[in-house]
Amino acid sequence: MSVLDFEHAESFKQALDRLLSTDTAEVTYSEIVDGLPTIDSFFDFHFEPEHEGHPVLALDHASLCPGVVERTREFRNQFDMLQLTLPSALLSAFQQSHRGTQQYELRLVELLAVSCHQIAVYLFELDDGVHKHRLYQEWRDSGRESGEYLAPAVFCHGSYVDSDQYPNGAKIFGGVVVFDLLGSLLHPATLDGPHTIFPPTPTQYTALIDLLGPAAAPYAAPCPFPVRATADNRWRYDPWDSMTRFNIFRDRYERKPPNGPRPHHCVKSSRDWPELGDEHLVALLQYQASQGQPVDQAGIDAAYERMKQITPSSPLWPSRRDPGLP
Repeated sequence: MSVLDFEHAESFKQALDRLLSTDTAEVTYSEIVDGLPTIDSFFDFHFEPEHEGHPVLALDHASLCPGVVERTREFRNQFDMLQLTLPSALLSAFQQSHRGTQQYELRLVELLAVSCHQIAVYLFELDDGVHKHRLYQEWRDSGRESGEYLAPAVFCHGSYVDSDQYPNGAKIFGGVVVFDLLGSLLHPATLDGPHTIFPPTPTQYTALIDLLGPAAAPYAAPCPFPVRATADNRWRYDPWDSMTRFNIFRDRYERKPPNGPRPHHCVKSSRDWPELGDEHLVALLQYQASQGQPVDQAGIDAAYERMKQITPSSPLWPSRRDPGLP
């Protein structure tokens, strides 16, 4: 932390304080302190049939246990950012950036993402909650169907569970924050969210930076966390492509490119690829026109423009329409 001058250190501290004070952060860390997610949180990420007997369901864990939120707030109020162990390269990159530039904002977001993860790991490893880790571990190891995969810990992202790669694998931002050369993207994990990686919209990005940026008065706008994907979040990436082709990663040195060919997904939806919804809309409007209905040329033109906001991962990318390609 000594790498940062006073201005950069204060900016980081203020941003982290604001982030930790959001309801999303408080609930997320309270669940870790409790030892189990609530039922509502659990169903954001899991199907019940796949987790029969899971402690969250067996205990009907509908709400946080008494005193947990107060303990979380006490931890937050006493937390010193000097407790964090942040990569020197990341600190240096932030120090070399200038306020008001995108580089400054991205490095700040990256510092915050790493910090949030470290805090979650610290609280998890305390194993000091009402529900101890062994409760989940005993269920996980108790005669489940042979070959069935179960996450190593009760708190985790489904794409980051390899214990060799992520020994501290543990929802604040809305997914795991990953980065490419141009900006930050989100790798979501909720059941109702996409499986593709997406960047925040300009509106979402501005709201995020407004929350984390300097301000004399308390932040009064709606909290931008967690960031949820909508049809407006264009430029989607397939997670496999993101690592093997486009250098999108949470940390360049932790991710191992997957082996084997690109996985084949027989079902593609507009939830993952919004441009498919536009393709369907164009077909519908053109069909209606062929049946003598008024031509909505503006709607067709707008859909075609949106269909240009795609990456080489997209099913509509010209080369991906060739069935001979992987």
